[in-house]
Order: sequence, then structure tokens, then C-alpha cells
Amino acid sequence: MKILLVCFVSPKIGVGHLSRLLALAQVFRKNNKLVPEFLIFGSFFKAKELSNFNIHHFSLEDDFKFTIENILEADNFDSIVFDLYPKHNIDNLGEIFGQLKRHNFHLIGIDSLVDYCNILDISWVPSFYFDCDKHQDCTGLLRSGWDSFLIQKRFQHKEWIPGSKVLILTGGSDISSLGVALPIQLDKLLDKNIELHWVRGPFSDAPILPKVCRLNWTIHDAPEYLDELIVQSDYVMTVFGVSFFEVLQYGIPTVVFSPYGDKDYNELCALSKESVAMVVNNPKLAIEGLIELMNNDELAKEYSMNALKKMSINGAKNLSKEISSLIRSK
Repeated sequence: MKILLVCFVSPKIGVGHLSRLLALAQVFRKNNKLVPEFLIFGSFFKAKELSNFNIHHFSLEDDFKFTIENILEADNFDSIVFDLYPKHNIDNLGEIFGQLKRHNFHLIGIDSLVDYCNILDISWVPSFYFDCDKHQDCTGLLRSGWDSFLIQKRFQHKEWIPGSKVLILTGGSDISSLGVALPIQLDKLLDKNIELHWVRGPFSDAPILPKVCRLNWTIHDAPEYLDELIVQSDYVMTVFGVSFFEVLQYGIPTVVFSPYGDKDYNELCALSKESVAMVVNNPKLAIEGLIELMNNDELAKEYSMNALKKMSINGAKNLSKEISSLIRSK
């Protein structure tokens, strides 16, 4: 049986939605029970992992309903997973879901589709912060929590020890242009023995480094597997998003912030109480927090151990089990 995974990708939207679906697709691929295919709206995104799957690629301007109907007519899919951009602005999305249900498709919505939990078979919210109790009227399965994050874990985590390697993650597209000023500030303020690794996302510009660098810099251009860099790092500074939770699952002491105004304010406030990372409000405070973290091994160790405990269960495996159970019950 086939399962269609639907998402948006662009410089503005980023690659987080695709990243989550890739984690799910890899689980299905290993289990050999469902054959995943991707329907991607937006920018062409070249990734080695995607070469393992059949890809249907369309523009953001293509009609959402018409495109899906054509693909479903041409092939035999049993289930559809939607991981859509919150500001998708798709006309009559509820009617589209209702029509698909009438044709006996299993429907799974990720993250921003909770409003349709009475139509969807499964509503999956990859968040530690989301309150499922506020949606007790949902007729479909609604799941969230620390065991809901859809991320891949290719390596075994190891016990954290202090070091000098710092990884900087600014997201797939660096929407807030952190690469313009942040590298100069880091190079000026961090200890001269620090080894800095900056990841340039697939839709990001190259960071602007000082003309004369004090620190040892390495720029990684859209690496295929981010966790290869994560496990080699001693500390991480990252924007809030999917990559942050990729880091947490390996227990690397982390400073996290949101460069997107008040967008993540409530979730970051809740995160600060979980003691899994140092949570700050802006890039300037992130640098100060990074320095503090590198000078406080006890605090760094605490963050590492708490993060590993919270992220001990793989959410992609959990969701794949729920989807498989749904299909068996048909």
C-alpha cells in the first residue's frame, strides 16, 4: 500500500515540513509495510535522501485541490499525510478533507491542522507545549508531547564532555538574516580557542565573516545530514525550530532563541521551565548565554541529561505505528 506525504518548501517557508515527513518516510521504508511518496509544493529541493522516494513536485502557485485529485486518480494510495504551512491559505481545505474521507482515504494532519481534527483520522502535533485537553471534542486521534517530534536519529548519543567546538544553526533559509551581523559578533566576543562551525541552509546566503578572523571558522553549505555535525559538536547555538529538537535528542548543551519577534514567545517561555536548554530572547543574549554555558560545565551537563530524558522516544516511530494501526483497522 502507498502513502502520500504532502508539504510546502520555499525560502520563506523553510524545509522543516519536509524534514518531518522525511523522518516519517524513512521509518516506513525500514519497515517495508507502506510505500511513501512525496507531493512537494514550492522550490525544488535537492536532497540525497529524497532520491530514495518517488517525488511529485509542483509550484506554490499550482492549484492544491486539483493537483492532489490528479495524483490520487493516477495511482493507488491508501493514506495521505499533510504537513502544511500554517499560512497555507488553501481555499475550502475542510471540504477537500471531507471529499477525500468520502473516498475512503485515511487522513493524517501534522502540526497546524488541529482545527480539522474532527475530519482527520489522526492529528499529530510535534510539540511538548500543545494542550490536547483543550480539544477533547476531537473525534479523531489527537497526539502531542515530547514523544511526538518527527526527527531522524542516525547516531547513538554519547555522554557529554566539555570541548571547544560550537555549531551555529540559523535555519534552512535564515529569514531574519542572522548571517549578516552575527558572525562578526561571535568572532569578537568568544574565546579565541573556540572552533566555530556555521551551517548555511539550502535557501540561505553565505554568512559574512570578519575580514580578519580571530576564531577558526568552518562553513558547511547545506549539509546532507545535519546530525553528523551535531554529534561532533560540544555546544550549539540555534534558532527555535525542527533543528533545535534534532540537537536535543543527542544531549548537546544548547542556547536557543527565536529571531521571529513574538511568534514563539509562549512556547519558549514554557521551554525555559523544562531545563533542557538555555532559552534567550535575541541573538545578543544568545552569545552571552553561549559564553555562560561554556563556562559552566555543571549547567551544561544538566541540560544534556534532561534533554536526553525528554527525547528518549522517537516520535516518527510512534506516528508510523498509529498509521499502521489505522490501516489495519480498515
